[in-house]
Amino acid sequence: METAKNKTALVTGASSGIGLEICRELASRGCKPVLVARREERLNELAKVLKNDFGIEAPVIAMDLLEANATEKLYKKTSDAGLEIDILVNNAGFGFKGPLHKSSLENYRNMVNLNINVLTELTYLYSKNMLEKQSGGIINVASMAGFGPIPYFSVYAASKSYVIQFSQALWQEFSKSGIHVSALCPGPVETEFFEVASLDPAKMSMRSIQKPDEVAKIAIESLLKNKRVVPTSASLKLMAASTKLAPTVLTLKAAEVMMGKEM
Repeated sequence: METAKNKTALVTGASSGIGLEICRELASRGCKPVLVARREERLNELAKVLKNDFGIEAPVIAMDLLEANATEKLYKKTSDAGLEIDILVNNAGFGFKGPLHKSSLENYRNMVNLNINVLTELTYLYSKNMLEKQSGGIINVASMAGFGPIPYFSVYAASKSYVIQFSQALWQEFSKSGIHVSALCPGPVETEFFEVASLDPAKMSMRSIQKPDEVAKIAIESLLKNKRVVPTSASLKLMAASTKLAPTVLTLKAAEVMMGKEM
């Protein structure tokens, strides 16, 4: 899979942030993104922009992926519309920062469902056709948080660790099938994630905050090159390497101090 041109990509969480910019990046390369998110008005606005800026028609599917049987409903919608998905971008997800009992059980249930179950089910459904064609691409948006346990960010970090390991396993499993798989691992990115996760970007001055368009470009270029795990900057690559060398107890204490200062 050397190019995204003339391909069709399904992008979840397309209404803002990294998902929106991935849609723009794909459209700039001649790829038709299928826009999936809850906020239909935003999706329609994005579809107009993509048509005006790149001449690309972007189908809109407004739906809540946390609804019962949402993944199968989405798959049926794309199939019924004759949309053959060449690239799947599992971007939808959210996090929460704080002590475990500061949030509700429902919030954690939804987080695990969206970050893990929905991602897994969509990968299962859409990779079947990719295997038949012996061609395709999957971007699973993980996070640098997935490289180790993080106190006060425990469920989110654990869910993203799953995404990294799942993606790596599929990278190998699909290695002879012409399917590229990348786990995208950004650090702080200037998106609505901060508000939803109760994080204050003003307190993160020690770590550079990337722009979502920069991350989106890295995501697509990495997928085309079939890069397995993709920290999105040089400093994040160094951080990822260091987590493999440092004793877990030290990384736990460092993470606790880091997150505690931001509470």
